[in-house]
Amino acid sequence: MSKIAIISQPDQGVLIDVSGCTTMQEAIEHLSSTLQVSSQFWKGSNVALNLGKLDLAPAQVSQILAITKGVGAIPYEVFSTSGVTKASLEQQNVRLGSGTPMSLPIVNMDASAQHDMVEDDANEYVTAKVAEEDITYLYETQESQELTETLEEEPAATNAPPVPQVLYLRQTLRSGQTVSHKGHLVIVGDVNPGAELMAEGDITVWGSLRGIAHAGIGGNVNAEIRALKLQPVQIRIAHAIARSPDRPNIKFASQKGAGPETARLVDGKIRVSKRNIE
Repeated sequence: MSKIAIISQPDQGVLIDVSGCTTMQEAIEHLSSTLQVSSQFWKGSNVALNLGKLDLAPAQVSQILAITKGVGAIPYEVFSTSGVTKASLEQQNVRLGSGTPMSLPIVNMDASAQHDMVEDDANEYVTAKVAEEDITYLYETQESQELTETLEEEPAATNAPPVPQVLYLRQTLRSGQTVSHKGHLVIVGDVNPGAELMAEGDITVWGSLRGIAHAGIGGNVNAEIRALKLQPVQIRIAHAIARSPDRPNIKFASQKGAGPETARLVDGKIRVSKRNIE
């Protein structure tokens, strides 16, 4: 479970969720590292806060609110399931959240269904099909790379569902941090192992993607995942899953003219290609 999640929906604003933290100190550490790096983003944002089960005294509530207010992320409401914390919030004249706070999208992930890849004579990779999901490794030969780059020239499908707005964050995400957006998601920074990105549209990382990324949540098969360096633990686009191989993959960065890498669905499977920088 994520220690802190930033959940964005254009029609509801942004929720900062620290319900995955088990102690106040843990919540403070993750709040500080997440909010202060992208301080400009939070100013003027419609922000709510979810404290989950944390039992906080009035002084502790004040300390956490001071961190959010310090970057301009003043919560208009705060959610809590703790009676102690609710009493502290009322004492601080903080509006309690009503109803159920926003939550991360539910993605069915069956790790037991992942199968080893088989390499055939044509240097193409196939996997067993399980529950209509193709699980492949992010390992591309020159042949498959050229195939994908050729397919890139084909016009995009015109029946793609509309995707609202772009969430832009300038920060590096570390283990335990999750960002979810109902639209396109852009991260300027690295996504470290243990961090997770989720979006209904595209995911673009202007840095290294070494964590987990889920694009096209909800079935958008036209979604793409892009990064300057694509070395994820796992990525998912709509119904398809891909994971990094046990053996080292081809390093595009070591090739002449290496550039950003893009993962997209080709014939129901995730393929990775690069854009050359001359």
